[in-house]
Amino acid sequence: MATIYGANSVSGYDVANSLRFDDGSTPYLTRTISSGADMTAFTFSFWLKRSTLGATQRIISSDHTDSKDMYIRFESDDTFGMYHRRTASENVISGFGTAAKFKDTSAWYHFVINMDSNESTEADRLKMYVNGTRVTTFAGTVHYPTSGEYANFFNSSEKTDIGYYRTNNGENFDGYLAEVVAIQGTAYQASSFGEFDSDSPNIWKPKDVSGLTFGTNGFYMEFQQSGTSQNSSGMGADTSGNDNHFATSGLASTDQTTDTCTNNYATLNPNQSNNAKDSVNSLAEGNLRFNDTNNADWRTVIGTLGVNSGKWYWEAEVVGMNGSILVGVGRQNYLPTTLNKTSSAYPGADSGDFSASYRENGIFYTNGSSSSGKSTFTSAGDIVMVALDMDNGAVYFGVNGTWNDSGDPTSGASKTGASYTGIQTGEFYSPSVSGSATNSTIDFNFGNPPFTISSGNSDANGYGNFEYAVPSGYYALNSKNLAEFG
Repeated sequence: MATIYGANSVSGYDVANSLRFDDGSTPYLTRTISSGADMTAFTFSFWLKRSTLGATQRIISSDHTDSKDMYIRFESDDTFGMYHRRTASENVISGFGTAAKFKDTSAWYHFVINMDSNESTEADRLKMYVNGTRVTTFAGTVHYPTSGEYANFFNSSEKTDIGYYRTNNGENFDGYLAEVVAIQGTAYQASSFGEFDSDSPNIWKPKDVSGLTFGTNGFYMEFQQSGTSQNSSGMGADTSGNDNHFATSGLASTDQTTDTCTNNYATLNPNQSNNAKDSVNSLAEGNLRFNDTNNADWRTVIGTLGVNSGKWYWEAEVVGMNGSILVGVGRQNYLPTTLNKTSSAYPGADSGDFSASYRENGIFYTNGSSSSGKSTFTSAGDIVMVALDMDNGAVYFGVNGTWNDSGDPTSGASKTGASYTGIQTGEFYSPSVSGSATNSTIDFNFGNPPFTISSGNSDANGYGNFEYAVPSGYYALNSKNLAEFG
């Protein structure tokens, strides 16, 4: 399988937007089809980045009043499949589930599923591609269509849902979707939607699909708009030219994001936390919200992107504080030991850990020692600023537009007012958050905020949407900036 589109960045067609689905808000897009016809060929294509694992999650599903249905979803064991039946009394007539599990929450996957029941070879009548490579190993029995068999989920009065299972009012998708395409009447191959990069041939990247034939009920969602109406200004706008727009539910304007399959932003990583020990850490809002509940010991989660050079900026906004939260930077060579502890599990807690954590009460922890008297961030709406200078081995922390100790992140080698100057240059560091609290919540903004920004500031490359000005020479944590400065 090709490389999952992650920390690297390559040139080519650029995807500007995605849509963030937070399952706690039961989000979905829906459309009722006014007229349609059975078909022997179709294609679905979409890019996604997962946030929650180990749960049944629908990507696309279709439900009709006479119980014929179709669904594409992740299973609770993190495998992936597509199934279709024509009536409630009929067993699955076509479909397959993968043997592979999809558990990477740090990068983007591309899926293509097509059917052409007129193909002479049975195995060619239903195909799945992941990151440009055809899947040929499946779990269980594969149900291929019979010759000339029709699919009937683009019919009159049928509802097409994205990110949701209507019948059971659940199975909500949790993560990011981009470039969602449905084709009625044509079985396009993966090469119609993506291509391997000529300079990095193991990397699969998207292509412009605007020239494809979508069919009467086909649609193309680029998520270019942030409105909630079912029209061309809504998040569910169809840009195929068919005007098959979708209605929204449980989605807000802040769910339109710039974290995409061509510019992957950092999030918090549930695969790199001690969450599994007691399930007290809760991540939400596309893994940008940290909510620590009923926890007596410190617990830590780190970011999906690590850096060993360059200068990087991000923010974190307090949602509610009812205990303790630490915002920090963690040295990755030390974090595996830290994350396996039962207490004191936060960066900077121990001697020899050249990391740093900044607590809500103004206490700062580095290399096993602490200092007090820094600005506090205890009220909802307080915003912590972090400027990590990997070139000079320093990190700066501030609150609500003011840097602690009159820090100057642009001071370079002099490290004027730096919160900590023991950052180990050349080693990899990641953003971190730690909690020991009851219902303390903080939202992270790596340039792709889950909350409303009142001012709006980007880095010098034009990336990111921050509340406060990005210090000169610092950049948002995303794959395009990493390719240039990391």
